[in-house]
Amino acid sequence: MGALVLSLVGSVVLGGGLWALIGSRIKLAKDSLQNDVLNFAVYFLAVLVVLFPIIIFVLAL
Repeated sequence: MGALVLSLVGSVVLGGGLWALIGSRIKLAKDSLQNDVLNFAVYFLAVLVVLFPIIIFVLAL
């Protein structure tokens, strides 16, 4: 449970930082606000997919 919480919090922080650095590069919606939210969601999920196995591996050591 702790690994999941740590992964979610880390993904929000890193996904938000990635979105702040890169911005909304992917055109997913016509509306600017909706496009920003969808881009953050994509960055969040991408970081989560990478971060969760790393955290599980580190906690298993």
